Amino acid sequence: QLRYVILKPAKIKPSTKYPLVVSLHGIGGRGSQKWEDNCAANKVLSQPAMRQKYPCYIIAPTVDPNQWWDGAPLATLIQLIKSSLKKHPIDPARIYVTGQSMGGFGTYSAILAEPHLFAAAVPVCGRGQPDQAKKIVHLPIWIFHGEKDSLIPHRHSREMVAALKKAGGKPIYTEYAGVGHGSWGPAYAEEKLWEWLFAQKRKAAAKKP
Repeated sequence: QLRYVILKPAKIKPSTKYPLVVSLHGIGGRGSQKWEDNCAANKVLSQPAMRQKYPCYIIAPTVDPNQWWDGAPLATLIQLIKSSLKKHPIDPARIYVTGQSMGGFGTYSAILAEPHLFAAAVPVCGRGQPDQAKKIVHLPIWIFHGEKDSLIPHRHSREMVAALKKAGGKPIYTEYAGVGHGSWGPAYAEEKLWEWLFAQKRKAAAKKP
């Protein structure tokens, strides 16, 4: 089981499909029922002005206190995303995933588990798997980290960026000078981030002859 909140667009227009943002919390959000506080992305995207500018669905799941974004919780999350496509007018070509800290780890885990489900990913102060970069080299990824992060050192993001570039990818990387582990604050406050994210669209898979 996976508890979650889904926020729908303020006004759903007939025959219109909307983007979906999957927002993954960090360790501090485990077991919490305050979904808006779980991930800074939720607070930003749930603001009336943002809902009007970027009408979208938001799925904010919550794992139990002893769980991580892997194993059964991750598998259940993927099932939730896929089932939501059948229940709501969501554009399958505009599914995005982001997360902070542990949720940054989960963002990498999600796109590695389903590299062709998502249109873009935004891991914030997370840690990826550089040895598996080739699996997600096609995916638009914007990575954020704080220079002074002592909990999850910035080298993890730097190593992931280097691995993606070596594999032929074109990740975007923003590192905040003097910022510690709370890089999600300035990251999700970046207006250009949201402009970039909602502009991404998954390309249709090439059909075999």
